[in-house]
Amino acid sequence: MIGGNTVALMGLGLPGELAAIVGADYQLVVGIGTAQVGARSIVGDNAELNVSVGQTAVILPFVQAVAEPVFAFNSSSTATSALVFVPVGHTLNNTLNASLAVPQNKAAIFWQYKPKFWASILSV
Repeated sequence: MIGGNTVALMGLGLPGELAAIVGADYQLVVGIGTAQVGARSIVGDNAELNVSVGQTAVILPFVQAVAEPVFAFNSSSTATSALVFVPVGHTLNNTLNASLAVPQNKAAIFWQYKPKFWASILSV
């Protein structure tokens, strides 16, 4: 699929809400703490994770639509894994309130296969 960011798609006449779904808006997300509660929120579906020791936690969007993937890449300059949590009360790979450790220079794809149930794929 050929994509673009939300602003570019809206400039081509696509309605804002649809452009936000189709667009691949980039977000730099800096980790906060190491726990699900208080973790930095990912907004959108294309995130670059920047984490450091003790500041590794990010959380997936609470309002993400079913079957709409979230792409995340850990670009940390240190050998630190990002902890990507699901929203409170959700499951990840069949575990309630879980996280996936995304190592430095690795990517992951997350999606809800049904409401509040997330799955993930981690790059090798």
